[in-house]
Amino acid sequence: MRTTRLHAYALAGALAVTAVSAFAGTAHKTGWLQDYHRLNHIGGVPLEQVWVQPEFDVRAYRVLYIAPVQVEPCAYRRNGEQDHQAAQRLAAAFRQQLEVRLREAGIFEVVSTDPYFSAARSQALTLQVRITEFNSGNPGARALIGFGAGATEVQLEGKVIENKTGRTLSEFADRRLHPGGSLLLGPKATKDSEYLIGIDMKGILDGVAKLFVYLREEGPQNQQMY
Repeated sequence: MRTTRLHAYALAGALAVTAVSAFAGTAHKTGWLQDYHRLNHIGGVPLEQVWVQPEFDVRAYRVLYIAPVQVEPCAYRRNGEQDHQAAQRLAAAFRQQLEVRLREAGIFEVVSTDPYFSAARSQALTLQVRITEFNSGNPGARALIGFGAGATEVQLEGKVIENKTGRTLSEFADRRLHPGGSLLLGPKATKDSEYLIGIDMKGILDGVAKLFVYLREEGPQNQQMY
């Protein structure tokens, strides 16, 4: 069975990310987030759309539980089971790598995927992420035509929830399309839809990690100086 490769994408795909830019777009409203109208961009945070509760102070929390990344059934509607399996592989890798990144950031005393930390205790947060769009596109069109034809598509949406109260303290959404590029990536990589989506998910993962760093460094929005 094909193994999960998001960590490899972070290495092998790093040059590709700088050489071949994905197209970013406004996230489609899937209905999972509470309010899409309040989403906006935060400077320095590479996520397309973010909302943070103005009084949210991440420094007041000791624990972050990262829930399993869910794959919405409608996300892979265009290519069926093939995309479903790829989405599940990348979802598992995304969660694993996000745990590593946020532990390294040193924002929380505990960052874990262990459900023990999902209990309704004080000073604890839960990060929920869902894949709400996952489309492998048309590999042949990417390789032969290019210029965005047959591009892959992925959209992730997320929530930061306070465990004790169940309040949503932050929401985000990011949608990316990757055109590949035979001249820079080579035909094989350009046709590999999972590889291209993995590159884009790596970019979204970076954005989520930097959102938490931003929250730690800048503090609550209602206390920031403008």
